[in-house]
Amino acid sequence: MRGDARVQLFRSQVGQLAFNLNLLVDNASGEYVVRMDSDDISERNRIRILRQAIARTRPDIIGSCVSIIDENGVLTGEMRLPLRHDQIVKALPTRTVFCHPSVAIRRQFLLEMRGYLGGLSSEDTDLWLRAYRAGGKVENLPDYLLRYRLHATQTIGSKLAYAEVAGHWLREFLIAPSMHSGKGLLVSLCKAIFSSWLPGARRYKAGRCVKNEHKET
Repeated sequence: MRGDARVQLFRSQVGQLAFNLNLLVDNASGEYVVRMDSDDISERNRIRILRQAIARTRPDIIGSCVSIIDENGVLTGEMRLPLRHDQIVKALPTRTVFCHPSVAIRRQFLLEMRGYLGGLSSEDTDLWLRAYRAGGKVENLPDYLLRYRLHATQTIGSKLAYAEVAGHWLREFLIAPSMHSGKGLLVSLCKAIFSSWLPGARRYKAGRCVKNEHKET
């Protein structure tokens, strides 16, 4: 992309994803912010399919299913996710509802949410919870638009990540006590306590896919 004025590179010495995402959102000019991690691979048709979906439904957050690859780029599994808004809300207390690197977020909505907040390993879950509380419109596409790389040093499924998520759910329960937030708090506490025995990222490998119990009608 050398010589393309639309491409700008921003560097930061702050080693926190939430800070760097906020930096990019603040400097972005488009209506939607499309993100991915540096070691992931977007499919060639990703932007086109996202644009078509956004034009149809105008969501605040939209993600997609993803293929899982290892350090060498070898396909090892897939991550299927709940698709419709109601399915995502129902699944939120118990499982992953977005693959963060796959999402596009309406920039103004993210600014109204005051951007990403803290958390070394769970800034995405924090955002999903706050978006739900704010009445955000969310969805996932059934298309596999990203190859998501899993490696040994990732924090997915770590004790730190589970502990942070439990803290987010505690906040939500204290702000708006309900069966939904209570379930999320109970499940996240159990995951944090028993994290050593949970499969974590291993559940996405070797063809062991997350079962998608929710199908579009």
